[in-house]
Amino acid sequence: MPTTIKARAPRVGTQPQLLSVEDLTGGVDLRRSQTLVAPAHARTLLNQSLEEPGALIVRPGYVAASSASFGSNPQGGQRVYTGSTVFTLVALDGAVYKPTDAWVRGAAVYSTLSTANEVFFPHDRDIVAAMDAAARPRFSTNGSDWYLMGTDAPSSAATLSSLSTGGLSSGEFVIAYAYKHRGTGHLSNASSGSTITITASSGAITATASPSTDAKVDAYVWYARHRLPDNEGVLRKVSSGSSATVVITSSAWTSADEAPTTNNPPVTGLQFATVWKNRWWAPDGTVGNRLRFTEIFQPQSWPANYYIDIPFASGDSITAQEALGDTLLVHGQSGIFLVIGQTSLDFEVRPSPGASAGALGPRTTAKIEQSVTHVSAEDVSSFDGASDRSLAFDIQPALRDLVRNSASADLENIATVYDPLRKEFRMSVPRVYPTGARGEWILNLDRTRENEGIPAWTTTNRDIAFYIHWNGNEPVTGNRGRIFTIPSSGGVVFEENSSGSAANSSNLTATYEGPALTMGIHRGRVAGTYVEFEPHGGAFSIELVADGISLGSLTVPIGTGLYTYGSTAATYGTATYGGAGRVTRFVEQPLAAEGANFVLKGTYTGREQFKWFGYTHEVIPEPMPRRMRS
Repeated sequence: MPTTIKARAPRVGTQPQLLSVEDLTGGVDLRRSQTLVAPAHARTLLNQSLEEPGALIVRPGYVAASSASFGSNPQGGQRVYTGSTVFTLVALDGAVYKPTDAWVRGAAVYSTLSTANEVFFPHDRDIVAAMDAAARPRFSTNGSDWYLMGTDAPSSAATLSSLSTGGLSSGEFVIAYAYKHRGTGHLSNASSGSTITITASSGAITATASPSTDAKVDAYVWYARHRLPDNEGVLRKVSSGSSATVVITSSAWTSADEAPTTNNPPVTGLQFATVWKNRWWAPDGTVGNRLRFTEIFQPQSWPANYYIDIPFASGDSITAQEALGDTLLVHGQSGIFLVIGQTSLDFEVRPSPGASAGALGPRTTAKIEQSVTHVSAEDVSSFDGASDRSLAFDIQPALRDLVRNSASADLENIATVYDPLRKEFRMSVPRVYPTGARGEWILNLDRTRENEGIPAWTTTNRDIAFYIHWNGNEPVTGNRGRIFTIPSSGGVVFEENSSGSAANSSNLTATYEGPALTMGIHRGRVAGTYVEFEPHGGAFSIELVADGISLGSLTVPIGTGLYTYGSTAATYGTATYGGAGRVTRFVEQPLAAEGANFVLKGTYTGREQFKWFGYTHEVIPEPMPRRMRS
């Protein structure tokens, strides 16, 4: 006969159970229900760093770098590297400033910029330009002296007269001239030609130019051709000098340089530019999808017919650019086109079917290793030249909230920067979900690699208009890699990633909200929580939320005023007094700590890089599921 079937009472073990979270550094996950968030991930990671796997660290703080306010309307800033010269430029309230490396602002070096638009400072090894999308760009070689970019051609032809003695043979001559800036060697296009006939067998020509009103013009270059009887068809260089009057006595110009015809100045309204393939590339100031480019090796020469009309769909315009090897990525709001150039002389334009979206604005792209990370209305993606990889899968609710509740101008002004020393991509946004206040989203690439490619995001509450990254050939030791920021409302300049975690000599607040640890259909009571941390100064508290009801904040002693093991100041008598670098404390929870789902929140307030390694709940489960709920 079969064995008698016996009923077994459903129950949970009578001994307390331990529910542990041993790693807090997986990053933010907003997309999943809180009960499905992985133990290593979190709902909130504010002012936390993921730099050390297994230890949630309060991220480095910030400190004021300038002692005085810079201005109320920050428009742009750039660390500029022109040859061996290094300096910083900042645009505020419609003026350009060249602060010292100690961030003493000084007087404005240029002061007729638009006060409404963002300002960009593209540069190469020779010059830096100021572009504000309103006026014709200005340029400088030293950051202090500013001139109109490009040089207008002479508006009137030269005045000519003949001399009876000289080395010119008889016949008809055409004379023209161009303006020159000796500092950069840049020439304007040549003037229209003036004609004169020499009837004697020999003679000379006196030519007088019309002076330029451009302050940088300090020389005149003269061109001539013997139209009859030699039938010369090209104007060629005769001489140059600072005088507006020249005497031409020789016709030995047959192999000299031709008069320039493609040295047009840039059009009005250029907003930003990219230096690529020995040329400058910039969106047109009027035609939104038109990409203009300069003559090769001549950043101030913008020929009128040197442009490409990017065939964007739906009336899209150029919003951002980024050079990636032999490819220039041209972003619209909704897609990317590739300008491919094997050399500086031939280019091919191709659409990128692998790109899922474009970019919101000029500062929303950042080159990271062999790819470009770009922020669009749909995603934050990494584009490698062929296809996009989404990086915002876990923070999609925040991205949707940002796009739906921010003005288009605010979205266009989102700023990004890549910090290669900390392996962090930082994105300053007008609202951080769910607070609605300004702040940052920060992607830690090292932790992302350890997550098997799942992006690891955190947030800050920093108000940042734009970043100024010292990422070039810095002559002073320790300057390479420093990042400075200016708030959206202006004020002082701050240096990011300062030592410790002070908020400009004040306490920094770092918060954590973890996943919901679920008991399933059972209920239980949390008798207490074990918290493992590194002793530090400051204040730390935890808050248990049971089934959505907060049980209040509980203070955790974290060793304020105590010394850690090995500190030279931690002495007792004449010997070192033993401390601890890693401590576990038990915090008793109130009797009301009962439920089926438990969420733990943690808050640190202080000025140190407090480390939190994990926590464990001691849970006393009920013997069987309840059938009635209160």
